[in-house]
Amino acid sequence: MIAVVAALALQSFRYERTLTAPSRGPVELTPDGSMYAHARPGFADVRVLDARGNQVPWRLEPPGPHQGVLQLPVLDSGRRGRLAVARVRVPTPVSRVDLVVPDRRFVGIATAYGSSDGRAWTRLSSTQIYDVYGAEHARSTAVLLPRNDFRYLELRASHVSRIDSVTVTTGVRALQVQPLPATVRTGASTVVVDLGHADVPVDELRVTSTTHRYDRRFVVTARDGVVASGELIRLGPPTTTVIPVSTRTRFIRLHIANGDDPALRGLRVTAYARPRPLLLEGGHRGPFRVYYGARIDPPIYDWARLPTRVLKLDATRPGTLRAERVNPEFRLADTRSFFARHGSLVTVALALCAGAVIAAGAFALRRT
Repeated sequence: MIAVVAALALQSFRYERTLTAPSRGPVELTPDGSMYAHARPGFADVRVLDARGNQVPWRLEPPGPHQGVLQLPVLDSGRRGRLAVARVRVPTPVSRVDLVVPDRRFVGIATAYGSSDGRAWTRLSSTQIYDVYGAEHARSTAVLLPRNDFRYLELRASHVSRIDSVTVTTGVRALQVQPLPATVRTGASTVVVDLGHADVPVDELRVTSTTHRYDRRFVVTARDGVVASGELIRLGPPTTTVIPVSTRTRFIRLHIANGDDPALRGLRVTAYARPRPLLLEGGHRGPFRVYYGARIDPPIYDWARLPTRVLKLDATRPGTLRAERVNPEFRLADTRSFFARHGSLVTVALALCAGAVIAAGAFALRRT
């Protein structure tokens, strides 16, 4: 049943968007940079209307049984020379796994191999793993995988004692980080990532270089100051360094300590973030109009308070958010006092009063 929601006055909303959706079921609205920059924190001022002008309840996507982290036990674990080795069977093809290791204060390389039968193995990728302490504690044991359909993975990691298990994000609606559109300016020792808008959430940076061997300290800064630090290392095959960050900003700067060595060649830095979608109640006809940029209180919807098990979120379909534009009905409300809003009128009134006082004084002197 569709909720009956109060009518909406549009004059206070500065921006509007069009959202198209393929069906009348629950719709997924994924905010972009413009929306993060111009909406209030937590999207408190976001309101959505359907094709009939009725307000559409929405909620932030909740964690639930349809998404989560699955810990995979190792089928075989041990050491091969200086490498800790573990084999796992993944339930579905995955693009990323995280190693569970007991170690602290390490920097190593994890290499992933894939197999369909557990006998013949194909090298997939190498990713830097680390746990370092500097201006900020930084730890990453993520191993990135290219698109594949292998059911078995073998992970080989240097500079750790063992691999206890492997975790993967699972579920129909498992959230994977996605690259953010950005302009990247690369200097000799500093890379500036411009996300184009303020308050864009960033969850990780991925760094690669074509230099064959290197070991460089790095610091990542944003509006909040230092958000990560550690080491960039490559000892042989191409590798990717995953730098976890948690910030909302427009500019991210990666500072690399080159020392007396030449700058890294072919340096590439990409910002990633997990989607933070808004889920619209099903049963409404599109296209939808999305409004934000107002000084109003957060909405209160039954849809946002209902338990997730009754919402059928697996039926949610992604919508397409069109370009931002100024709401033609927007009217800037003047909240100044009467005297601030009518300063010239007050000035004239004071001048008239002063003139009247002067005239009265002159008349009194003349009578005297």
